[in-house]
Amino acid sequence: MILRRLSILLFGLLLSLAWPTGWLHADVVDTRAGARLVGKITKIDDGKVFLETDYAGKLEIKQSEVTGIATEEIMAVRLQGGTTLRGRVAGSPEGGLVVTGAAGETRIRVDKIAATWPAAGEDPAVIAMKKAVADRRRRWALQIGVDITGKSGNASSSGVATNIVATLTGPKDALKLYGDYNYLRTDNSKSTDETKAGVDYTNFFHDRLGWFTRSELQRDEIAQVNLRATSDVGLTYRFIKDLREELAGRIGTGYRYENFTTTSSREGVILAFGVFHSYKFSRAAVLTTDIKYLPNAADFADFRFVHDSGLEVPMAASLWKMRMGVTNQYDGRPQPGREHLDTTYYTRLLLNWK
Repeated sequence: MILRRLSILLFGLLLSLAWPTGWLHADVVDTRAGARLVGKITKIDDGKVFLETDYAGKLEIKQSEVTGIATEEIMAVRLQGGTTLRGRVAGSPEGGLVVTGAAGETRIRVDKIAATWPAAGEDPAVIAMKKAVADRRRRWALQIGVDITGKSGNASSSGVATNIVATLTGPKDALKLYGDYNYLRTDNSKSTDETKAGVDYTNFFHDRLGWFTRSELQRDEIAQVNLRATSDVGLTYRFIKDLREELAGRIGTGYRYENFTTTSSREGVILAFGVFHSYKFSRAAVLTTDIKYLPNAADFADFRFVHDSGLEVPMAASLWKMRMGVTNQYDGRPQPGREHLDTTYYTRLLLNWK
């Protein structure tokens, strides 16, 4: 008798070790082709059954190819007519499915199921609706950059540069408010003193095609510019737009007014050309290039070319980034004694709020 009991216990132990315990509570999906797929049913949505397995990862099976499903979990089941049931789902010997809940058993067909999800979760249709509403919502973002430099020795210099950018972005448009201040002293003489502020608005009435308007005010004491006011409007086109890369071009027309310290003011109609490119190397590292070419419509020798390229990389704290870049400003007709090209290399600490 003792040997018999020991044999039964040993057989049960071996059986429990040999039989995969995860299968005892696994979900099952039967298909028209005769396959029986074992795993965990996460949901049924958009005409597909989503099944997670240990042997093949995540599977998506066409609902039209499924003849039966069974699960030990309490599931929420929404039918095509809108009725929602909650309970355990199992196959029926007569065909179809049986949902066993607090109200008893309800027999349904697989093709009548619109969606399923864990009973403690949320209807996929509701999740999709919330996401669509969130995607249509405009969002503010603020970025503040500070760059403080100093040098001593054969030549001494000290300076500060600040940059503020506020953006309001939606799925079809974007508003950008920005301001820059750059000050530098070299050998006790002022070598840079520039202030700039502007507003830029873009609206896409098509997936790729849209319009833009921009207005900017600038003062540059070293370049002998008391005031430079530029406004332009035109069309913009997105050549590339995806999660990693964006390439957009602009073409338009506008007006520029300039008041100088030593010479008379000048003004006139301008043409506006621009290119913007952004590329994400990783989740946070971004390389951007912004180019503007603004010639006088009546005299192409009187033009301004503005270029900025920079690489932004994240820092340890989630709100902080470092931007390293270069800015070029080329004036086709600078003031007497001034250079055509002004180049600035910078390393800037950025604080971001979203």
